[in-house]
Amino acid sequence: MRKTVIEPNGKNFQYWKDIWHYRELAYNFAKRDVTVRYKQTRIGLGWAVIAPIINVFVMTFIFGNLAGLSSDGSAPYYIMVYAGTIPWGLFSKGLTTSANTFITNAAIMKKVYFPRIISPIGSAVAHIIDSMISMSVLLVMMFIQGYLPSLRFLLFPVFFLLCLILGTALGLFLSSFNVKWRDLAQIIPFAISIGQYLTPVAYSIDSIPEKLRLLYSINPATGVINAFKWCIIKDMPFDWTSFLIALAWIVVLIPLGIHLFRKTERTFVDIV
Repeated sequence: MRKTVIEPNGKNFQYWKDIWHYRELAYNFAKRDVTVRYKQTRIGLGWAVIAPIINVFVMTFIFGNLAGLSSDGSAPYYIMVYAGTIPWGLFSKGLTTSANTFITNAAIMKKVYFPRIISPIGSAVAHIIDSMISMSVLLVMMFIQGYLPSLRFLLFPVFFLLCLILGTALGLFLSSFNVKWRDLAQIIPFAISIGQYLTPVAYSIDSIPEKLRLLYSINPATGVINAFKWCIIKDMPFDWTSFLIALAWIVVLIPLGIHLFRKTERTFVDIV
């Protein structure tokens, strides 16, 4: 009689087949995340619009008005800022939820079997929903301003997903350390807050002194955010250097993150 052994770190293809079989669970995780996020709020999904707009006004005032920095290309400054906050939000949220997945979903992970990587995948889908709302707002702002997008706007889903993949892969890498060292859960939000100012989200990469641009490009988020902004801003040049560096980060972090994640899911129950 043939026996099937279920183990979270199996050395066969069953784990990856299970991801497809449990695909509906990823949708349920996404639905749960969106529901919990806006549960018992009067505005509900409206916060997906209000929060980014408030952030844009603050960033525009700090970098555009007080610091006097220039925009990318001919885009109005606040549109450039909004175009930068959308991919940054995807990157930072994907990083945070993936890094904390063993902690936030420990209760259900201890009770039933499913490929644990389904959890961060579901959270990633939930972030896409929020970001698509923000994209709709950006389009409205552009039409009101009379700043119509060019055909390269159609490429935004590619860089949209690259931002999310990069953040999620980095989060998977950190999740294994987060299980053992809980201080990391406190460090990550702080690092993301600082990182937003060290990444060309609310200002142009051209505002950085040329001798420091390569250093800025080592930041994995710089390349994908610049590429996303390139889709929105018609006369912004494409920064190949930072983009290729970002792709290199993705190529390294995806297999490394998955390897450490699967290694941790075997024993995390004994630690959490």
